[in-house]
Amino acid sequence: MDAESGKSPKFDAVDRAVAILAAIGSAGSPSSLTQIAREVGLGQPTTSRYLSSLVGHGLVERDESGRYVLGIGLYILGQKTLQHRDVRNLARPQLELLHQRYNETVSLALWVNKELVVVDCIEATQALKQGATVGLPNPWHASSLGKSILAWVDEETLDVLLPTQALDTFTNKTLSTRPLLEAQFPAIHSRGFAVDDEESSLGGRCIGAPVFNAAGRPIGAISISGPVSRIVSEDIASIGLVVSAAANEISRALGFQNVPQSRTRTA
Repeated sequence: MDAESGKSPKFDAVDRAVAILAAIGSAGSPSSLTQIAREVGLGQPTTSRYLSSLVGHGLVERDESGRYVLGIGLYILGQKTLQHRDVRNLARPQLELLHQRYNETVSLALWVNKELVVVDCIEATQALKQGATVGLPNPWHASSLGKSILAWVDEETLDVLLPTQALDTFTNKTLSTRPLLEAQFPAIHSRGFAVDDEESSLGGRCIGAPVFNAAGRPIGAISISGPVSRIVSEDIASIGLVVSAAANEISRALGFQNVPQSRTRTA
């Protein structure tokens, strides 16, 4: 045990290795041995030994000029970490914040095969409320959850999820054709959220935003729902921004670093 630091040599070695990885990761370009040693406060021989070990494990790579960059091994480990994250656990704090702020029903739905399934929900405590049932699918074209995802998929995927041009109608405000639905996509892109304005049920309004995984694919969405008497037209924009920001936080927790305001539709 090191009397000054209170650490054993083994743990001190781990700290040094992590410091070297952090120094390489924070650099804007490949780093030389001299730069890394200066950044972490170690001598060059010691730094070189750590780098050789990290290179051997694939956590650091050496380019053709002899400089160092983070290795593919770190990416692989990171992907494994993300795979084991439960979206529901990551999303729950954001759902709770939305519920506390508005006391309206908030939901998380995930894209499962060809369906959009609600996997978590916190209902409003008010007598008049819009409900959601965990485990049940939502209509892709008539829910803010669904529309917020569809706006980001390509035409081929859209054909799979909505194989016909004519769409089921639930109210007189439901978008009944694909062209009517697709006409809303540019607005969804620019705002960052979608709106179900009495399209799935009369008297109800819902605002939803997409959740992206580390690869930039929309895997689900969150929403806030309530009666039109409380979620009034004048508040849609401000509520939408809050919902979109919450969805962005979930996306970042899943490893997506570039949550867009507008982007090309993806598969």
